[in-house]
Amino acid sequence: MAKTVRTAGTTSAKSRTTKRKVAGDDPATSAETKKQAKKKAVSSAALLVEDEFNNLRWAHRAYDCVQNFLAPLNSRNVEEFLIEPSELTALMEVINAEVGRRIQTVGEAIHAARKVLH
Repeated sequence: MAKTVRTAGTTSAKSRTTKRKVAGDDPATSAETKKQAKKKAVSSAALLVEDEFNNLRWAHRAYDCVQNFLAPLNSRNVEEFLIEPSELTALMEVINAEVGRRIQTVGEAIHAARKVLH
């Protein structure tokens, strides 16, 4: 069998470009793809931070609600309490644990957003 010899003249620039596009090596397309991927990652990280912060805000509202239950309307009349403060210990422990967990997830989301941005 005889080997064919290829010369530079037999390979056109058009076929190289076509091969590059098929292989995904086009520098302009690759840069645009990377830009779009980074943009999506930044957007996703920002949404995650916002969602986690809103979750933390809801946990804080629950904490405030319990605090309002404990505060009498008239500070001189202690009989206005419908619930003994000691009865709310378990509820306060759950709320405090949830606030702590949500603070941690907000911190993690902020860290992830920083990582994406740099």
